[in-house]
Amino acid sequence: MSDFPAHPDAHPDGKLILVVDDEFDVLSAYTMLFEYRGYRVRTAGNGEEALAMAARERPDIVISDYMMPVMDGAQLCLLWRADPDLRHIPFILASAGLLRRDETLPYDTFFRKPVPFEALVAEIARLIAARK
Repeated sequence: MSDFPAHPDAHPDGKLILVVDDEFDVLSAYTMLFEYRGYRVRTAGNGEEALAMAARERPDIVISDYMMPVMDGAQLCLLWRADPDLRHIPFILASAGLLRRDETLPYDTFFRKPVPFEALVAEIARLIAARK
């Protein structure tokens, strides 16, 4: 956990967010910002790492970049939804490269990068609450 004080809207139950992105700066920024909001965070650099991480510790939600090496966000999304142990976990897909949403993928929400952080936090809270 970071040394920042908790945000006033922090979630005391510490839901776990898995952030998947090949950009170290994105992973670092999201980790700091989400921890400040009271979330626990795990990170992965590609879809393959994300699946291995989810097998060890189930996240409450996943946020994945679309374009990554080894396994991209589209492949991860399809495998995530095909896995009976993961399919119920909300999946947010984000991309700076896609000009429009890929409606063939079974994600819950799509954001075009750069993602407005407050909108992302609100969507995370909505998807986690809807899952209960």
